[in-house]
Amino acid sequence: MRSPEELPTVDWALLHHGLRAEATDVPARILALYGDDGERSEGAVRGLWVLTRWAEVYPATVAAIPFLAHAAVHVPRHRARLMGELVAMVGLGGAEEDRTACRALVTAEVPALLAFQDDEDPDVRRAVLTVMTLAHASGEDLWTHLAGRYEEDPDGRVRADALVALAGLAERAADGGDRTAAVRRWSAEALTDPEPQLRQAAAVLLMEEAGAPYPARLVEALAEAGTHTGRADRNTTLFVGLPDPGERQASVLDGDPEALVTVARRWIAAGDGHDLGSFQAKRLTAGWRDREDEAVDLLRGAVAYGRAPVFRTLEALLPYTRRPVDPGLAAALIPLADDAGPGSSRDARLVLGLLGDARLTRFVTEPDSEDDTDALGALAASTFRLDLWRTVLRAPYLTEENRALTLLTPAVTPQLLPELTHLLRARRHVMVAARAIGDAEAAVPETIAALTEIADEEDGTEPPGDGHGFWDVMERRHSGRDRTGNAVAAAVALARLGGPADRALALLSACPEPASFLDLVALLGPSARPLLARVEAALTSLWPAPRLAAAQAHHRLTGDPHARCVPVLLGLVREQLADDGCRAPSPTALATLAELGVTPDGIRPHLRTWADSERRILPSYGEDRCDDRLREAARAHLRLTGEG
Repeated sequence: MRSPEELPTVDWALLHHGLRAEATDVPARILALYGDDGERSEGAVRGLWVLTRWAEVYPATVAAIPFLAHAAVHVPRHRARLMGELVAMVGLGGAEEDRTACRALVTAEVPALLAFQDDEDPDVRRAVLTVMTLAHASGEDLWTHLAGRYEEDPDGRVRADALVALAGLAERAADGGDRTAAVRRWSAEALTDPEPQLRQAAAVLLMEEAGAPYPARLVEALAEAGTHTGRADRNTTLFVGLPDPGERQASVLDGDPEALVTVARRWIAAGDGHDLGSFQAKRLTAGWRDREDEAVDLLRGAVAYGRAPVFRTLEALLPYTRRPVDPGLAAALIPLADDAGPGSSRDARLVLGLLGDARLTRFVTEPDSEDDTDALGALAASTFRLDLWRTVLRAPYLTEENRALTLLTPAVTPQLLPELTHLLRARRHVMVAARAIGDAEAAVPETIAALTEIADEEDGTEPPGDGHGFWDVMERRHSGRDRTGNAVAAAVALARLGGPADRALALLSACPEPASFLDLVALLGPSARPLLARVEAALTSLWPAPRLAAAQAHHRLTGDPHARCVPVLLGLVREQLADDGCRAPSPTALATLAELGVTPDGIRPHLRTWADSERRILPSYGEDRCDDRLREAARAHLRLTGEG
């Protein structure tokens, strides 16, 4: 380890961290850990995220490890969190050189950190358990020590962690019969322990052994124990080389949706501490098909707590419910939507908009913020009220994710041409507006004039202050992805409206990354044949996504699916089925083959499973509904083969 006095010996300006910037701010963050200013010191700990952003380690991370280890030893108030940060760094991604150095440096600090295994702070003792598993990953057998820790530690959380770690050791032991029996005995005894954290860990281990569907008494034990614990008590310990407690519990509950619903309902009714109950509702739909209605019913019970994650999940699920949503949900939202505060009112209003509840207009008329504009856009798209749609499209706070933009269809776009033309003239959301106008094949002279003006301009860059603060501007510029694409989008729209394609072809030919514009090439159809060579070059890309887009574009350009489109699609399907880490091919590739009337022999044995499985084949979170698209594509192929 290295003391803070040695910080100047490192040339931090030559290193970078997760902000893709030189790491000259790291010494100040480390020094603040030692300071007497509690608020600043706490902020320094939180600020360490720059060293592990995107779940990766960087050269600055490697350089900081000896200093963080020194702080863990010499700053008691941050000891537990710093130990956790150090151990977590071992399992992150990044450049191989950095990952190797990171693991070696953290492992070298293990002896100094193990000195705190009997620390008076239980959080530190928990952190030391994670350090021990790092030692175990290097070959040391920890069974005896962990068994003693389980039987003797006075803190329930430490004992729970020790029990789960012992279960992991037993699973990995070559002759683990006796150890497995010991874990089974301890778990059965712990099921009635006074400490809820230990009861919870024991219930998970016994459920895992029993297999799904789980015995009701174990489900009840888990549900009851979880009402007494919070996020700080569980799901926070990282065991290197062993199953993590949080992941083990999640895996167990994912195996039995009825048990998951029971547990989620109890945890939500008990206050949904740290959103753990509502998070289970989210996991229900991520792992199982057609469970959106149940999840929304569960989340209705959590709405009154006014926490943002609940609203985010409702936002993602409501478009996919299959039966009318219980009116009690809207009733619970109204008081929150009327709240003058900036927090839950924003989220409640958006969900009211998704529900199509016109009472939203009591609180939002002329939107004066991005949040209210988003909510009114959701209401417009849910009710097809053109007056609201027009108001939203002309609002100064319109964002790219607003449903008034993302849900434009050829049916509604012609009725909104004045508003879309206004966006074009203001150079706002040009790519979305131009695409919608081209899809609808409808325009007025003013629209044509605005598109022509944009198409003739030199393409610019996204200014950092135009409402896209959530983007990593430095990363976009570093990778060369900071061009707007406005000119080419406008030129393609003009060609689709019957104008000449020359300008679009010229811009697409000059595009340095043709793969990123293959969808626009496909929209041009046969008129884009001069770009065929660039499309064919993308057919041999190392990455599946450009090959898929190129295959579709090739078909649109040539009209011959069997020349290159079908062979590439077949190759993608076979390649992904052969990959042990993939249980299904790209839903888009599969759907395209169905459109072309081609069902590869290799997928026939899988079609029924993909179409009818109760479990999701491809996990779906938020608005990523790849599994839904896989199911529909599989059903299309079954209809082709006469089995649907």
